[in-house]
Amino acid sequence: MGVGVSCPNCSNNFPFCCNNCNSYNVVVHEAPKFIHYFQPRTVYYFQCQKCMYEYDYAICPSCSNKIMAQFPFVSGDTEAARNKGCFIATACLEKNNHIIRQLYIFRDELLEKNYFGRLFIKYYYKHSPKLAFCISQKKLLKTFSKYLIVYPAYYTSLALMKIMSISKKN
Repeated sequence: MGVGVSCPNCSNNFPFCCNNCNSYNVVVHEAPKFIHYFQPRTVYYFQCQKCMYEYDYAICPSCSNKIMAQFPFVSGDTEAARNKGCFIATACLEKNNHIIRQLYIFRDELLEKNYFGRLFIKYYYKHSPKLAFCISQKKLLKTFSKYLIVYPAYYTSLALMKIMSISKKN
């Protein structure tokens, strides 16, 4: 019993083992996640059935790639953006937290629904992996990028989503 994980990066297949109790009795769960004033979304996570520890992702033992419990991490991702992440935020924050989830929701709920948003997404996915790699290599650059790119993007997304939710009510 347990979860077999396949790495999309190196095609390595491995059983997921709980880092807390070394049990292979790990399953994938899905749960509704209520994000502030937005609609509920379904999120996926690994959970050890022995110690009940939860994981947002597994790490491939071959290439150290983060593998989400189920792609896409937040259900509702469109085919165009499937399996693509928020590269710069992930490089700065080093884990899948509420800021990255909010940026996924912003992409799905606002950017993908208009022409200029889709152009931005296409440009971002083309150029940001190189920038994210550079950012991930230097601690100072991570800090700089977190405060000048990631946090402003996060707060801008919150404000725009709030404005859009208010305008839909009127």
